[in-house]
Amino acid sequence: MATYESRYQQLGFYVDGGFRRFSGGLFHTDDPAEIAVLDTITDVVRIDEEVPEAPVKPAPKPRKAANTSAK
Repeated sequence: MATYESRYQQLGFYVDGGFRRFSGGLFHTDDPAEIAVLDTITDVVRIDEEVPEAPVKPAPKPRKAANTSAK
């Protein structure tokens, strides 16, 4: 989900003839058409919370078998 923050609390914009409005300076959307319009507005900043991915750990190397001799 894309989250945008506006300099203005009630900023409004149009997408495909429909009016959209920020609420409290924030707007949340998954719609690609809305995202395209919001990316072009200069008073709007995208503030998605990026979830850091866990670093990929390399597979452990197999151990060498100890030289054991049955006596």
